Amino acid sequence: MKKITLSLLLVSSLSYATNIEINISNIKPIAGKLSIALDTKDTYNKDDKSNSVFSARKKISTSKHKIIISDVDAGTYALSIFHDVDNDNKLSTNLLGMPNEGYGFSNNVVGNFGKPTFKEASFIVNGEQETIKLNVALIR
Repeated sequence: MKKITLSLLLVSSLSYATNIEINISNIKPIAGKLSIALDTKDTYNKDDKSNSVFSARKKISTSKHKIIISDVDAGTYALSIFHDVDNDNKLSTNLLGMPNEGYGFSNNVVGNFGKPTFKEASFIVNGEQETIKLNVALIR
């Protein structure tokens, strides 16, 4: 009887990872690359995305793209995307500091005079969902 109870406890304590499906729209021009980063509160405001939970660059081939991030553990995350038209690995801005390239965040939030806060852009992965679908329309 003890063995059965222990087995049930082990099974109930397992957590399952979630996939995040990101549908990105309003990509124009059809040139350059998308830079995508999935961050925790600790990595969200850092320019270096090498410590992000997920980061990738994807070549633009159409005005809409789908990205799938697999096996994301339970936690609170924020997604940021920018359209690197000139392939210089940074979001280009004009003299006033306003972006010249498309960008977007989870929850489709827009920051006031800069990037939205982690709290505004964050969403929760609770480990129970199989897939979370996020739709991000890039702002130009």
